[in-house]
Amino acid sequence: HIGELIIWDALDWTVQAYERNFWDPSPQLDTQQEIKLCQKSNDISIHHFTCDEENVFAAVGRGLYVYNLQMKRVIACQKTAHDSNVLHIAKLPNRQLISCSEDGSVRIWELREKQQLAAEPVPTGFFNMWGFGRVNKQAHQPVKKQQENATSYSLELIGDLIGHSSSVEVFLYFEDHGLVTCSADHLIILWKNGERESRLRSLRLFQKLEENGDLHLAL
Repeated sequence: HIGELIIWDALDWTVQAYERNFWDPSPQLDTQQEIKLCQKSNDISIHHFTCDEENVFAAVGRGLYVYNLQMKRVIACQKTAHDSNVLHIAKLPNRQLISCSEDGSVRIWELREKQQLAAEPVPTGFFNMWGFGRVNKQAHQPVKKQQENATSYSLELIGDLIGHSSSVEVFLYFEDHGLVTCSADHLIILWKNGERESRLRSLRLFQKLEENGDLHLAL
């Protein structure tokens, strides 16, 4: 609840990394001053996190933060990823991330890498990769680089799933079957990747035509 994250070695239980400044990836004030500046503890509380071999993805207050294990620092963030607290996140293939919030929204993000000196605005992505809802534009928030020529990263919104009217408590992601979300509105929704499902339907159609011999007649 105080925004503290510790990375432990699983063998000898020594501290490998320590972070307490998620809400400000480039802190200029000491930790105690930063805590006093926050209006409420929820702004810095770590509600959930997940990781891969390179990064820890943390839901801090209303924001999302990417902490690199090798560089031992925050490399990308969206301080206002949702309008309310982020309750659950999950890592997807292709450097993508899903988050859900008390505001009833479920959003899909992508960690993008840019080899350039000056940060430039990046479009928020295409219209809903899952085939539902709308894309909600987010302010581009590049991470301040600690080295002038360092690689910069950003979390970009690429999908926004609209369907729940109350807090989305948790979700389950199934790589081959889609996403299941459950909410305080008493609804459980199964989401499918529209592009992938369209390809599968086309494939099944051609297989059916081939089984019936209609495909050879058409050719």
